[in-house]
Parts: sequence; structure tokens; C-alpha cells
Amino acid sequence: MTSHDRRKGNRGGGPAPDPPPSSPGAAADLPEEYETIFETVDDAVFLVNVDADGGTDAFRYRRVNPAYESLTDLSAPEIRGETPREVFGGAVGSDIAAAYRRCVRAGETIEYEETIALPGGDRTFETKLTPVGDDGAVTRIVGVSRDVTERKERERELARNRDLRSKTERLAEVGGWELDCRTADLRWTDGTRAIFGVDDDYEPTLPDAVEFYHPDDRPRIRRLVDRCRESGTPYDVVLRGRTAGGDERRLRSFGEAVSADDGSGGVNGDGETVALRGAVMDVTERKERERELRVFKKAVEQAGHGIVITDWEGTITYVNPAYEADTGYDREEAVGRTPAIVKSGKHAPEFYEELWETILDGETWEAEIVNRRKSGELYHVDQTIAPITDDGEITHFVGIESETTDRHLSEQRLDVLNRVLRHNLRNAMTVVRGHASTLRCELDEGDLRSHATTIEEWADDLTATGEKVATARSLFERERDPDAVRDARETLSTVAGEFADRYPDAEIAVEAPESVRAKADDRLAVALRELVENALAHHDRAPPTATLTASARSSDWVDITVADTGPGIPESERAAIEAGEETQVTHGTGVGLWLARWIVAGFGGELSIEDNHSRGTVVRLRLPTPTDEA
Repeated sequence: MTSHDRRKGNRGGGPAPDPPPSSPGAAADLPEEYETIFETVDDAVFLVNVDADGGTDAFRYRRVNPAYESLTDLSAPEIRGETPREVFGGAVGSDIAAAYRRCVRAGETIEYEETIALPGGDRTFETKLTPVGDDGAVTRIVGVSRDVTERKERERELARNRDLRSKTERLAEVGGWELDCRTADLRWTDGTRAIFGVDDDYEPTLPDAVEFYHPDDRPRIRRLVDRCRESGTPYDVVLRGRTAGGDERRLRSFGEAVSADDGSGGVNGDGETVALRGAVMDVTERKERERELRVFKKAVEQAGHGIVITDWEGTITYVNPAYEADTGYDREEAVGRTPAIVKSGKHAPEFYEELWETILDGETWEAEIVNRRKSGELYHVDQTIAPITDDGEITHFVGIESETTDRHLSEQRLDVLNRVLRHNLRNAMTVVRGHASTLRCELDEGDLRSHATTIEEWADDLTATGEKVATARSLFERERDPDAVRDARETLSTVAGEFADRYPDAEIAVEAPESVRAKADDRLAVALRELVENALAHHDRAPPTATLTASARSSDWVDITVADTGPGIPESERAAIEAGEETQVTHGTGVGLWLARWIVAGFGGELSIEDNHSRGTVVRLRLPTPTDEA
């Protein structure tokens, strides 16, 4: 018997031929007691004659029992005297004959499994062949076939279910377990073993299993298991666990009772709890995501910037409290509408077309927008809108806006003041100076000429102050290069050389090693010029002196100092610089020191003022060193 189609030519085509003359009669084959077994046994039994020549068709069916006929739908008259090839066809019959031949050659019982294509469908049999003969010659074969089709199908289904369960457990990071309450035997599935990182053949006891939980959680899992076993109370908890390798995990553990009454979960009536069944699930990543989501949500809710999220079509799905405060629309009013609720009408349609083209292409869009609050007020924001994708598809958009109304107004005011300082004040001072110069030349009286000279000097000072303020603003309008580095000795030498030409009587010294470098750009020289100018211009003794030094304070910091022996910086101005703010009591007379302080702060450093050891002042600039030199 094989899985191939059997031959059908001899079925229903007339009576089967009589057994060959050499074959004894069918009724005299077996003793009476065996005959009874032959007729009543549930397994298919067949007898096969073996010809002495052992050729291809050396095997002919002699008898089959009723069970054989029932299982195969082949009748005894139909098969009697036929060879396997004549009953099942050439290819299939040859396979069957080959199995018979192995039995004859072995001279002992052989067993194998075969699947046969029958009228009612494919059937699977476990077949046993036993040789029978006299004087060492095999003359007959007794065959017994047991139909195992349903059993094999159950085994295949069980294997499929095990494979499916294993794959599902692996994907879901879940595993099952069962505790036999009568024997205390605990059985884990492969998924449970994978979660705890143990070998595939690992079989724990209940105390072993409890050890995989965190020490602080072990008493709790013991109580839950005991209560489930004693009263049938199910449990579902999240506990801390550890793998065999020591990795900490978050585990969701389920357990329920199995009753002796019906085998289902729970205790049915007075039924005894015979087992506990449950599952364990690794929820570490989910718990971490939940924690991160809570932190993120809290951060978004407390953010100072307005945040709005829309779906793919632009409908608002979320706004944070800062957005509510900026726009005047609360969450209930905003959700379900579009960001057009704050549209001011100050931008052309092309502005919004470019916005949508950018974000629909998956890119981030940034611009300054004028919006309108619910109250009707206009306000300025720096707006950033970015797409949110899932598997490469845009699903939402998130907008983050920072209100810049005050900054915008401040920039306007600075622009106006800058124009006043650079143009109006300068032009006015030029006129004042010109008239004062004319008066000084025309007047004969000494006191009057002195007054005219004073007017000229103040006009020059005011003009210089206006230029310095304008210079300060232009210095800070450009971004700092974070990789910029300056050689301290070279910068000090350059600045000293500039003042040597302007103050030929001054004594200017530079003290610095060759290898001192600081994180700064060309604005460092501007700060040093202000300090040296302050030291030399306000000196009250001849000759004016200034000592410029640079030294590595540590691997992280460089100190650059400008020291003089002059009258010192006024206390009110020094206090204002050190405090970082000016008041009516503490304030400066110019912007030079402030300019130096702002420049150094922009490099991540600090400015301090100290008394010189003999007389005068030391202004110290502390700057960070380049990273590769730290």
C-alpha cells in the first residue's frame, strides 16, 4: 500500500478468477480459533501467497478479512488471486511488492507506515508483515494494517498548534504554564522558557519559578498562587522579574484554577481544584513606552511653547495649554477645527501653499507668522511644522510655535534706536561740533573758548558712544562659530601693536606662551581693544602702562588679563558689570566694559574685575579651551 492511485481496471468487470490450482482452499487456511479472530478483529488482515521463483509478480493476495474490505472498500473476490500491480497499478503495486520482498529477505516481521489513495479518500495505515513458511522457505505473508488516519491528523494538528503557539508566544513575548496541584509538577511552555532565558529542556519546580521574581515581589506571587489553589481566585498582576542571565524585566502574570468537575477554569460547585493554569507576559518594553509616553505628555502639557497636532487633512486633534493661552481657544474649541482659526489675513495664499507643499513632501517648514487671537489681537510666532510618519506614510502633523511678539517689537525699537544713534545723533553732533569749533576760533576771551572746546570734546564723546553702540549690535547679529579658535598670544600681540601706534609714549607689554589657544572668534580682539583703550585713555600718570597676559589656568580654561596702574574703574561701574545689571545707583559711564563682557559670555566664558597688586585694575577674561586640547 502506498500514497499513489490504485488500479481500478479489475473492479466491476466480471467475476474474479478462481484461485490458482496450487492455492489451497480459503476455508482451510486457519485453525478455528484464529479464524474467529481473523473475522472479528478491527484491524485489516490480509494473507499473501509467495511464489518460489521470487519474480516481479511473486506475490498474490489469498485472503482479506471483513475489516480489510470495510477500511479499503476492496472486496475479497475482487482482490483474491491478484498481484499488487494488478490491484493497485504498476507504480503503486511495485512499491507494495518491494515491501513484501523486504519481509521475505529479512525472514522476520517488519513494520512501516503507508498512505493509500482509496475511494473514500487517502487513508494512513501502520502495517506489519510477518513471513510464514516451512524448512526456511517463506511461502506466505500475514499482513496486519491499522488505520491511523485520524490519529495522524490529530498529531499533525497538534504539531501545527504547537508550532503556532510557539510562534505566537515568541512574537507576543508570552508563555504558558500549568501546575498539577496533586503532584506539584510544574510545566512551562517554550514561550515561558524564552522569557526567563532558560534552556529548552528546563523543567522548574514551583519554588524554582518563584525565584525568577524580584525578591520584594516573591511573597506576593506566593500568596496569589496559594489563594488561587485554595479558593479558585484568579489573578492578573504585573510584577518585577529577572531572567536567568540577571536582566530585570516587568512581567504580567495570570493564573486561574482548573476544576475536577469539568476541567475548565475555576472551581465548579464543590469540585476540587486539580491544577492551575496561566500565562506570563513580558511587558517591559510596553511599560517603558507607557512611562516615556507619560513623561512626554507631561513635558508637552507643561511646555512653554504652543503645540498643536493635526491629522493628515489638517484637522486639529490636540493642543497643549500653552497653545490655549497663546490663541485664546481652549482645547474643546480647537479640536475638530483647523489651524485656520488663528489666520490673520496678513499672508498671501501663496504663503500657505508653500507651507503645505513643504510638509506634504515630508519636510519641516519654518517661518515667522502673524496670527490673530480669538479676541482679535494680532501676535507674532516663530512657527515650525513637521510631518509625523508611520511606516513611511504621513499620518499627522505637529506644529510648535513660540510667540515672538515682544521680541518683534524689541527688534523694531532697536532698529529705530540704532538709526537714531547712527544717523540722527551723529549728524546732530557733527553740527554741534562744527558750531563749537567756529565759536572757539572766533572768540577771544579764554573762558569762552574753553567752553567751546568742552562742547567739542563732549560732541566727540557722544559721537564715539553712538558708533560703539551701533558696533555692539552689529557684532551680536551674527551667529558664533562653535569651532572657532584663537591663538591668545597672537591676538594680544596684534592688539598691542595697534595701540603702540596710537599711544607712542605708552608702555604696552605682552606676556604669553606660544601654545595658549581659546575658543573664540575675531570678536575677542574687539573685547581686548575696549579694555586696552579703557586702560590707556583714562590713565592719570605718565607714561600710561598696560600689561596683556595669557595663561592656561587648567586643561579646560584660559585666562587673558589686561592690567593697568591707573586710577581704577569707578566703584559704581564695577559693581554694575559684576552684577550683570545697571541701576540708578550702580551704572557705568560707557559701553566698553559691557561690550567686552557680552563678547566673552558669548564664548561661554566670564569677565571679572580685580584690583592690581600695586595700583590700578586687572580685568580678567576666562575662556574655555578647544575640546581637542582639553
